[in-house]
Amino acid sequence: MYKVLLALTAITLPSIASAQVAIQDGYSIQGKIFAVKTAKKYSSVEGCSKIALSKKKVEGFTFDTKSQKCTLFRKVRNLKSKEGFISGTK
Repeated sequence: MYKVLLALTAITLPSIASAQVAIQDGYSIQGKIFAVKTAKKYSSVEGCSKIALSKKKVEGFTFDTKSQKCTLFRKVRNLKSKEGFISGTK
């Protein structure tokens, strides 16, 4: 049992350590939309980035600070300078 737990830890640790998002204030992502989240738990940059990290098919997110809407992107084409938006890419 100990060897199994050790093996699982060795396999999952690198994926946890590499789960990071590069966040840029004042930018909006242009690309293919995966989903738009409006629930309260996604109404912050932290909540939006957390859901983006949990989805393997998502490459990035844009959070609209005015409407508190979280948009997840399957494909990121580019970033556009846009006031009131915060974006993150994997």
